[in-house]
Amino acid sequence: MLKSVWLGLVFAVSVHAADIVGSDLLKPALTEGLRAVAPAKSVDFAGSLPGRRSLAEGRASVALLFQRDGEADPAAPAGQSLQRYLLANAAVVVAVHKSNRQNQVSFADLNSLLAKDPKVYYVNWNDLAGGNLSETILTYLYAPHGAFARELIQGVPLANQPFRQEVNLVMDWAPVGQSLATRPATLAFAPGLPPGSEGRLLQVSDGRPGKSTTAYSPDEMNIYNGDYPLRLPLYLYVRTDQQAAQKEALKWLFSEAAAERIRSLGLYPAPKAIRERLAQRLDSR
Repeated sequence: MLKSVWLGLVFAVSVHAADIVGSDLLKPALTEGLRAVAPAKSVDFAGSLPGRRSLAEGRASVALLFQRDGEADPAAPAGQSLQRYLLANAAVVVAVHKSNRQNQVSFADLNSLLAKDPKVYYVNWNDLAGGNLSETILTYLYAPHGAFARELIQGVPLANQPFRQEVNLVMDWAPVGQSLATRPATLAFAPGLPPGSEGRLLQVSDGRPGKSTTAYSPDEMNIYNGDYPLRLPLYLYVRTDQQAAQKEALKWLFSEAAAERIRSLGLYPAPKAIRERLAQRLDSR
């Protein structure tokens, strides 16, 4: 069940051929725009697994797919190859009350803070390295519909363990924002802080075997480069023999108009300069 949620899947009874396919989470934001700029192309955001199958079987030319760290790229049709572009990322930020002097947390910290049965059990702010508050940590996870916040944390720092009972899992920002603004012991996780929200963002480090122990802030380039570890990439896969035929759709996906729609989903588009450069390359081919 968790794996299917991670991939943003909605299984259809039957999968029809379409030029552009991908995660069902993108359907409300991108379908109308793609159909407007490329009316001759068919669009079907039926889910990531159906999209991967359509691409591999040669029924689709373009696929937008979320992909976990270490997961294999989709297969290309026999005799063909795929071009991969990093279009956006889902991410989770970690926030504290502005008076809290904590600066960073690691994946090991998150496991100790959130998992039901961690190796080391954290309860108090002073359990954390650099902790400066003798209070029980009050934890909120804001996971609105369509976001990957819960799945990202549970699937990576928690290594698929369930959350402990003390974690407040909510779909409404109001109690999270109020707690961040008024209670110094608050620790909040969210796809991003809504405009005007109180709270200060922490740096996050991975630290698992073979991974960096350096903590990074969730700024645009750190998320895009993959340095900020609480992120899930959204890749745009294109059959190389179909790039010219899909040019208008691809240019729109790299546009600021598409980026705004991607942001409306709580995702982080690739930086504008990078998207503009990719669009220019399409014109030079």
